[in-house]
Formats: sequence, C-alpha cells, structure tokens
Amino acid sequence: MKHKCMCVYIPLPIHKFKWRYHYIQTHTQPPIYDIHTHSIPNPTDTYNAIQTFLSNPTETLQSVTTQVQSMGNLGLVYFGVVYTVAEILAIPAIPLTASAGYLFGVTGGTAVVLLSASVAAAVSFIIGRTLLRGYVESMLDEYPKFRKIDGAIGREGFKLMLLLRLSPIFPFALSNYLYGATSVKFWPYFWGTMLGFAPGTLAYVYAGEVGKALTLPGSGEVQPWYVYAGGLALVCGILKVVADVATGVIDNMEDEDAL
Repeated sequence: MKHKCMCVYIPLPIHKFKWRYHYIQTHTQPPIYDIHTHSIPNPTDTYNAIQTFLSNPTETLQSVTTQVQSMGNLGLVYFGVVYTVAEILAIPAIPLTASAGYLFGVTGGTAVVLLSASVAAAVSFIIGRTLLRGYVESMLDEYPKFRKIDGAIGREGFKLMLLLRLSPIFPFALSNYLYGATSVKFWPYFWGTMLGFAPGTLAYVYAGEVGKALTLPGSGEVQPWYVYAGGLALVCGILKVVADVATGVIDNMEDEDAL
C-alpha cells in the first residue's frame, strides 16, 4: 500500500481505532476536539504579526501616531511604551521622534521622547552588561573605536558619555548595548545619555511641530514658512557645531590615551 504522505500503518481493529489510523494517515486532528472553539492563541497568527512588524518596522511605527491621536490622554503613555520598545529592539525610531512634536508639541514631545529613550538606554545597557555580555563583547571587534575609548570612558565617565551622545559617532540604539561591555559605570552613563540626547531630540521634535503647523490649518499660531525654515536651519547649525566640537574632544582623548 502506497500513500502520498509519510505514515505508519498500524494493524489495529478498524472498528475500534479507525480515528487513530485517520490521524496517522492525514496528520490532522481527529474530530473530537475543535481548537477553533476554544480561546487558545494561534501560533501562526502570532508569528505572522511579529514577522509583519519586523519586515517593515518603520511603517508600523508610523501607524502608531494614528492610534495615539484616538486615545486621548492615554496616548502619551502608549507612545512612550512603543518608543521604549523600539529603542530596545534597535529599530530606527526617527519617525516616532518627529511625530512626537506633531502629536504633543515641543515641550511634551521632547519630554516623552527623552524619558523613553533614557529608559530604553538603561535597559539595553543592563542587558548588554549581563545577559548578552559575551555576545556584545564579540561585537566590539566590529567597532574598534569602542576599544580605544574604553580606558577614557572609565576614567572620564559622565563627561565622555555626554560628548559621545552629542557626537554622531555610533548609532544610538546599538551603542546602548555596546556601552554595557565597557568600563563606564551606570549612573554616569545614564545622565550623560539623557543630557547628550536632548539637543538632537529637541531638533527632531521641533521639526514635527513645524510639519503640523504648515500642514494643518488651525493648529495654532502659524508663522510664515521662512520663519520655520530659519528656525530649523539655526537648530541644525547649532547641533552641527556642537557635534563637531564633541567629536574633536573625543579624538583628542583617544590620542592622549595612545601616547
């Protein structure tokens, strides 16, 4: 006897064990328990949802703004949680940062992004120092600059962390894990991260508020477009100067350690 599917033939009394043979032959659940009538999570649906999120995280994060707008006061909390998770997973969260200004204004948007990013940085740092320590240390070989600054970062602590966050040398989300494998202590790392991340956050959030003012009539006191353009140019110019200065100081520290 040949079957299209791989099966095992068991010569049992057919009138007593017909359903068992049917299960072995077809690889299907016998009709004695209908899983669809019970509240059991479907692994396929869960897998598909995760795969959809990871395949296009930017589009998924952008859809969060629509949900936040319909949630009222809870939207701020929901936004903060999503932002924190995105940073922990090292998913680019720039669309969310800009949308914070669109949703909450400069003050509220900067506050929620800065708090969420700092919490995510702390969680990633702890994971990199404990659970994933071995893996993170192996990743440091791909970032030799981390090896060079490890001695300085342990000595300077807060000062160097502040400069590193002001300077766009390393990706924010990924570097959170890498710092866990360096000699920097937690609190200098945390406060240096929060303060150093503030200027860039303010710039992105402000851009989001400008977008809202220019695209939505009645969203507040609207200035001529060149006022917003000048403001953005000024903010970006200041950030560029600060980043260049911070990068120069870091390079000098590396040279001193090399001597």
